[in-house]
Amino acid sequence: MESKIIVFSGTFLSVNDKRINIQEFKEILPEGISSTTDNKKIHSYDFSYLDNYLKVTFGDGSAMPRNPNVIDILTNQSTPNPRQSNQVEPRETFGLIDFNTSFLWLSNSRKRNSFIDFLKQKFKNSIIVSKDVYDEQKFIQTIKRLDLIKVSAVPNLFSESHILTQCLTEEINGYEATTASLQFQYQDKFIGENLIKKITSIFQNRTNFNGIVISGRDENNLGMLFNTDGFSRKIEFKAIVDENEMFLTEDVFSKLTTKIEDENN
Repeated sequence: MESKIIVFSGTFLSVNDKRINIQEFKEILPEGISSTTDNKKIHSYDFSYLDNYLKVTFGDGSAMPRNPNVIDILTNQSTPNPRQSNQVEPRETFGLIDFNTSFLWLSNSRKRNSFIDFLKQKFKNSIIVSKDVYDEQKFIQTIKRLDLIKVSAVPNLFSESHILTQCLTEEINGYEATTASLQFQYQDKFIGENLIKKITSIFQNRTNFNGIVISGRDENNLGMLFNTDGFSRKIEFKAIVDENEMFLTEDVFSKLTTKIEDENN
């Protein structure tokens, strides 16, 4: 069967400045589906417990805007959209709460704030916090190998931050783009002093970038990730997708928990 890469980012989750407790979660978040509707947008969560984990699949989507027509990619013909005006095609996100380590793992870090907001609604009068795993200095000291650097910014800023030469920046400017994105892919690249300076320069100019992703591994080959949402751990693997290119839920969680247990041992 076909498979695709899926990436999870992990942060430390606390309730009232304490590690999370599975019994408390079972009382407040029982297994099953919980959904809310806001105007024409729906948020749906499906919870299930397995050993010392809480598996979460959730999605959101809006009924509108809705194009009244769709195009058949085989015939290139336009036909009426079969989705009704009161139906939603949600974008699915996977989450896992590990009660052994008090970690929250999400397949889409951009959904972290909305998920934490949902927990705050359920855990009334409690302080729910998702904390970064690293700070800037610890990240720089810990990262040993690079997988990816991706930055987006106004072209002039690249030379000012010493990421590119002035000559190459002028070449980018020649395309008259307001924003440029650069992606540097690495194959098991050991980080030397020069790359550390580049990463430090990116952090020093982070407020000026439109987007940043720095992905790598520590000395134990454990994943590390920094993006505009903060510093987190990273787990990446290939998972099976169906004929609609949707990930198979059980395959995702089986491989994720295996990866987590391998790292913890």
